[in-house]
Amino acid sequence: MKFLVIFSAVVGLSLGQNYQGDPKNAAILAEQRYLGGDGRFGAAYTQEDGVNFKEESDPDGTRRGSYSYLDPNGQRHTISYTAGKHGFAATGDGIPQALPTTLPVAPQPQYQPLPQYNSPEYRPPQQQQPQYRPQPQYQPQPQPQPQPQPQYQPQPQYQPQPQPQPQYQPQPQPQYRPQPNYDTYSTTPAPHRFYPPGKLSLNRSPDGFSYSFNKA
Repeated sequence: MKFLVIFSAVVGLSLGQNYQGDPKNAAILAEQRYLGGDGRFGAAYTQEDGVNFKEESDPDGTRRGSYSYLDPNGQRHTISYTAGKHGFAATGDGIPQALPTTLPVAPQPQYQPLPQYNSPEYRPPQQQQPQYRPQPQYQPQPQPQPQPQPQYQPQPQYQPQPQPQPQYQPQPQPQYRPQPNYDTYSTTPAPHRFYPPGKLSLNRSPDGFSYSFNKA
């Protein structure tokens, strides 16, 4: 908690009211992070457009944080939130409120009378008279027709294929290749050292680290 208390005093001096550029290109004025050996983690930063953010994570995974921004009228809005095993909850000004919704009333079932039973009139079954069916006439079976006998077909005679004659191939003659000139050569330029645009501090420990940056 000491980390975020110190950082809150730094981000309080925001220059967001004078920023006129694109918010997507706003530079980070200050940033701090830390990781403890017990699983705690914290991060905070502030931008030149007035956006502030800070968050801490407990060993059990619960996260608590807040962020703030400036509206077009220069008024600051701050949102605090908690996220963990009980879900996500946010409080603060500027949070959209859900409109109340009324559920439609389900229609009540109405009484429907059952249809009355009407018995059909009795009709005795009609007896059908047997009809005369003539016997089928005799049809003679067709006689098989004789099949033609196969005729002898002579086999084609073997025709030998002409063999290709080998042609003379001259041996390739060696060509002269000039040796490369090693008088001119190029090398990789030396790397340039990176200089951060501000004060950078990094402290490491066997079980964590702490990092801070402040733009010059």
